[in-house]
Amino acid sequence: EKDRTIEADVIITATGSPAILYSDMIKPGAVVVDAGVASESGKTVGDMAPEVYQRDDLTITPEKGGVGPLTVCALFENVIRAATIK
Repeated sequence: EKDRTIEADVIITATGSPAILYSDMIKPGAVVVDAGVASESGKTVGDMAPEVYQRDDLTITPEKGGVGPLTVCALFENVIRAATIK
């Protein structure tokens, strides 16, 4: 799917497939959100290949603790909302 990703200004990936998104698939200046989580050789990894994190022309989520903390916050917010509706 390089033809599609190379044109995108924003890429959000959440496949859970390690290193499915490579550097040559991302145009300069793009924003990349890696929400994928997988295990590889006993380590937790995302969908982006390690080489992507070497680029300084991208805005990307952190390699460790990327969107996970935001997901937890959103979960708690929704639980509190649901409790107040009851």
